[in-house]
Order: sequence, then C-alpha cells, then structure tokens
Amino acid sequence: MRLILTGGGTGGHIYPGLTLWNYVQQHHPSAEILYIGTERGLEGDIVSRAGLPFKTIRAAGLKRQLSWQALRTAVETYRGYWQAKRLLRQWRPDVVVGTGGYVTLPVVYAAAALGIPTVIWEANARPGLTNQLCAKKASAVAICFPDSAKWFSGAKTLRMTGNPRASEVLVVEPSRITDAERNFHIDGKRRLIVFFAGSRGAETVNEVLLRMLPKFSQRPDWHLVYVTGEAHYERIYNLAPKELVNVEIVPFIYDMPAVLKQADVAVTRAGGATMAELCALGVPSILIPSPFVTANHQEENARRMADQGAACMLREKELTSERLWHELSVLLDTEAGLLMREKAFQAATPNAAADLYALVMEAIQQKN
Repeated sequence: MRLILTGGGTGGHIYPGLTLWNYVQQHHPSAEILYIGTERGLEGDIVSRAGLPFKTIRAAGLKRQLSWQALRTAVETYRGYWQAKRLLRQWRPDVVVGTGGYVTLPVVYAAAALGIPTVIWEANARPGLTNQLCAKKASAVAICFPDSAKWFSGAKTLRMTGNPRASEVLVVEPSRITDAERNFHIDGKRRLIVFFAGSRGAETVNEVLLRMLPKFSQRPDWHLVYVTGEAHYERIYNLAPKELVNVEIVPFIYDMPAVLKQADVAVTRAGGATMAELCALGVPSILIPSPFVTANHQEENARRMADQGAACMLREKELTSERLWHELSVLLDTEAGLLMREKAFQAATPNAAADLYALVMEAIQQKN
C-alpha cells in the first residue's frame, strides 16, 4: 500500500494524519508513505520529527473575495497543482488523504485528475473553503460532527468518523508518562492545569494568563504547565514572576498526550484535534475559541462541546484573568469538574482511527 498524506499549517491538520498512518502501519507493515506540505507551515518540522519522507509544493490560502491578492493566490495554487501532479506521477500512490489546510487543494485536485482515489477528512464543525472545494473531487469525505454533513451535500460518500487523535491518545506508554513528569515537574499531588493556545500560541490569551500568574502563589495545591507557543515564549518567560514554584513555562510540548493524560483541567483553543483528545481522555476544559479562524469555526466547535456539558466556553472578548480564575476554581474545587469529565467521555469517538482507515480502504477497493 502506498499512501500520500497532505495537510498543514497547524498541528490540528497534521497530527490526525500521522495518527492515521500509525494505524495503517499496524495493518500494512510494508506500507509506504509520502507527506506533501509547504515550506511555511508547521508540517515540515512535525513530519520530519516523525521520521517520514516529506516533499513541498507551492500553495496559498484561498480568498473568498475577488482581489489582486486572490489572483496571486490562484496563480500560486495553480503552480502547486502542477508540482503535485509531477510528484503523484513519480510516486504512484494507491490513495491520497487530505486533512485540511490550503496545501490540500492542489494535491487532491491533481490526484483526481490522475484518477487516484482521494479521501478528505474534516476536523471542524464548519469546514473551511479548501475542504469544501476538495470534497467535490474526493472519493469520500470523513467528518467529526454529525451536522457538518450539510456542508458536503454533494459528496460521493460521506462518513462520520470522528478525529483519529481520539484513538491514539488513549495509548500512552508508562515511559512517556514518566518523561512528562520529569520534564514538567508533575508530581501527582497537585491538581494539574495545562494551558496551551494552539501550536502557534495566541497573543491576547497569553496576556490574560500572564496577568493571572501571581494568583498561583495562593494555590500551592495547583500546578500549571503553561505552553506559550514558540513565538511568545521568550517574552512571557521574562515577564513571568520567577518565584512561582508551581508554574512551568515552556514554548511547546511535542508529546501532549502524555501530559494531558494527567491533567485535571485544560485551558485551550477549540481546534478539532484538541477537542477530540480532551474528550477521549475525559479532561474537563475551558475552551477559548480563536476569533481569527475562517468562518469562526472554532466557536462552532466549542459551542457543540459546551451544549453537551463536555466543556466550558469563554469567548475571547469575554476573557479576563478574573473570569478565567473563577472558572478554574469551579472546575477544581467543586463537583463540576467530575460531571464535565463524564460528559467529555460520552462525547468521545475512540474508534475514529479505525473508522477513517476503513473509509480509506473502501476508496481504494472501489477504484480497483
């Protein structure tokens, strides 16, 4: 079996694809893979760390309105299409799986032109423009929220699979837990709060948390692992109070499941992959949707979780250090946290990797 994965920009587009690959290897030990991304996204670093072959093409974010920038984007995407087509002809994959991000469009369109089966996987309640366009060419579309189906009414095959990260995070070896405890000073005696605002961090949310940090001196029974994002780490670290022994500030965590598995509360954005991991592990969460994403899809994600009682949603415009501290206290000092943990488990999709793999295999078999 020869598989091409494509998707990028943020970790939410990359890690689910890698999870699918891990599952494929369990069933096809001799399978081969190529990952196609761009030079600008996070995929180059993440995929390289995973030890997978990686190629880049040209691509740019799509624009919904006519402008000179939209024209430049179209030209860049067209160039990427021909680069992808050359790669596909050379590599001859059995199937292409796209997980979102603008690099997906030229690769999926090139695969469709060559008659190669394609599967699109959508992480969010409201899909981005790229995946909506790709769905028109795809052999099958996988979604994570039942009501996302309305955005893919023209799909040849549509399947609710959930997010593959929900499957992978359930298996965390003891050695990884030990490494996380050592690296982030987690001792099991204090309530663990994990804060992360996505793979690139978030300036506004970081500012709120920075103002809240002194309060941790009042709660020696709490321990905060504060993931700033690479871009904000140096400034946040220099401004943070140095006397706090129960706050660990780091730029990035590569093995987040080993940390989340021990968490009592997570404070984070509302990306699809993140929410799948939190539900699978039953971690109560305070979700702060990014207001800067396409079509405000993170708020739609978070609202669905909050409506089920599986998370608390705080919109960025409502966010203050006082409000965030209050919500943390409610979850950690009352029964609310235990109830939310139960609701998160109920919202989980632990078989997502197997279900997505089955859909990919169906696409290959239909071609054959």
